[in-house]
Amino acid sequence: MTGPPAGSILPPEAPVNVYWILTDDDDAEHALAAVTRQLADGDHGSPKLAEALRTIHFQTEIANGEVLETKRAVVAPAINAFRRGFTKALWWYGLPQWGQVSEYQRSATNVIDVLLVEQRKLRTRVAELEAHLAALEGREKPKA
Repeated sequence: MTGPPAGSILPPEAPVNVYWILTDDDDAEHALAAVTRQLADGDHGSPKLAEALRTIHFQTEIANGEVLETKRAVVAPAINAFRRGFTKALWWYGLPQWGQVSEYQRSATNVIDVLLVEQRKLRTRVAELEAHLAALEGREKPKA
């Protein structure tokens, strides 16, 4: 849960849920059905999965300029200065690899989205077939 965006008519303390939906086309009716389905499923039924999906959708970029700083008592300033200088001097060297990692992560996110949509379709189809089977079994029972 997050707060409302800046400029929203909602009060700042109002909680706002962010849902990620994927539809096969640009039809508004299908988008509303996807939102309804997402609300009914409650984040795919698993809080762990919901948290993982939020992470891969909203934290895909890698901050290759970040420096891990040490908190060692005596040598921390020297180590941190060396790390910052080293990172700034060689940013160009790691950039292609970080770009590949970011691209791979975006692609994996898209694949997971497609697989979840297909899984939802299969679950719906299985539920329909089970209902149909139950209806057929109910009709075929001999009357005593």
